[in-house]
Amino acid sequence: MKSAYLMSIMFLCGCTGDKATFDHTGDVTVINGELCAGTKDAEPGDVFTQYAIYPVHETHPRRHYVILPAWKQCLPNGNYRSGETWAAEYILMKPGGALRRYLVEFIVP
Repeated sequence: MKSAYLMSIMFLCGCTGDKATFDHTGDVTVINGELCAGTKDAEPGDVFTQYAIYPVHETHPRRHYVILPAWKQCLPNGNYRSGETWAAEYILMKPGGALRRYLVEFIVP
């Protein structure tokens, strides 16, 4: 099994204008050789309502509006190109309707 080295650069970002403010740092892990962007904060009943995973130089990333279980789940992902810096933005909704916004950047060597 090929092992993957993953360096995660995590930070909080405050955006202006019509962009969301990301108030939580996301998680990126490797599970069975696949990158998994999600959050360890998720609990039973939580769902992802929106996500975007893209190279950081992307000016208009494609956002996916979904209702996906978040507890012990990973966001769908694509083929990450080695050496590029990627970003994952996602919104987690609690059962009462409270939203948490996450952002994480990562590099796949």
